[in-house]
Amino acid sequence: MSRPGVLLLLGAVFFITCAPVTSPLPSAPKPHYFSNLSYENAIARYRQTVEKKFKDEDLSYILSLLSYGITNFYGGKQADAKRAFLAAYKVDAGERPEAAKFYDWLVVDSRTVYKLKKRERELVHFYLGLCYLFENNLEEALVEFKKLRQFDQGASQLPIVNFYTGLLYEKMEKFDDALIEFRQLETLGIKGLVRNVELIRDSGFIPTADSTELVVQVDHQTVGSIGRTEVYADSSLLVTVLPEVSDSFAVRLSQAEANRKAAQEAGAKAARIGLRVLSAVLLDKVLPGIGKELADNIADITLGKEEQNRDIRAWGYAPLNFAFARMRIPNSTSKVRLIFYNRAGNMLGYCDYPLQGENQRAFYAAGMFFIVAGLAEEFYVY
Repeated sequence: MSRPGVLLLLGAVFFITCAPVTSPLPSAPKPHYFSNLSYENAIARYRQTVEKKFKDEDLSYILSLLSYGITNFYGGKQADAKRAFLAAYKVDAGERPEAAKFYDWLVVDSRTVYKLKKRERELVHFYLGLCYLFENNLEEALVEFKKLRQFDQGASQLPIVNFYTGLLYEKMEKFDDALIEFRQLETLGIKGLVRNVELIRDSGFIPTADSTELVVQVDHQTVGSIGRTEVYADSSLLVTVLPEVSDSFAVRLSQAEANRKAAQEAGAKAARIGLRVLSAVLLDKVLPGIGKELADNIADITLGKEEQNRDIRAWGYAPLNFAFARMRIPNSTSKVRLIFYNRAGNMLGYCDYPLQGENQRAFYAAGMFFIVAGLAEEFYVY
């Protein structure tokens, strides 16, 4: 290589080694916890699902109604939530508007997959009761909780049912009835409710005017969301800590229902097989080559298609369990912050609930505030 060529090569090497090294700017780390809960996307998605399932005459229509109702409930759209829950209840009960003939396909029978389980029906009345309570309609709220108990006497022992029923009786000044409900909670370690009612009943006790009541309820939709919840007034004053679980209200079949369902399915399967075999033998003699296909069609028409008999559950956000607490907060509180943790003690995230103004997210009824949070990953905003 010539001398000028060597010099040029050395110069290029020098320039490369001495040139400033530019590294890409570090990207901002994504928070590992959420800072808000939003239900708008889920509401829009389930609204489309409800419309499509109704148009397609999908027999799981009622379950999409329940998901639409509960996401509206969490999103603070109580009127839409109430309409959805009422519609689901009426469809399940076989009640349809006489003027709406296009509802005729919504007939509940042994072939449909949308017949509600007992606990699903109870949850419908539970959330309807809360909708009425948040509208300050205490009488109708109490009616819904009584309906819930009509379906299952064991529901009388569910803490969250005792809690809200007792609260309604207290606010309606039916103190003896309230005490019956609250005393059952005392045995579970939920203290103070009985004493408060006795003071009001016996001495006309009125709490101090510098504070107001707040009820916080957290619905855990997944196992990963289960954990304690810290409640703060204006982000700094720790008011109370909700336990991981106050009540388990999981949608499930009782053992008796499971046994009965298994027997019904076994009987239906045997009947279907018998009808198909008999029809195939008889029809194949008359119509060789197509008798079996006709036999299958006859069995489907008579007993319903097998896929219609399968118990396909699709209520995406029926909660696994609840955590709840009743407390007092200073009147000066402008917002409440809930901080959520998992069972390992790791922070999942937080959400703020303004108590006043156009962005208010808490409900005010019966002289107190209510906050209900539904926890599922779809609702987390980072």
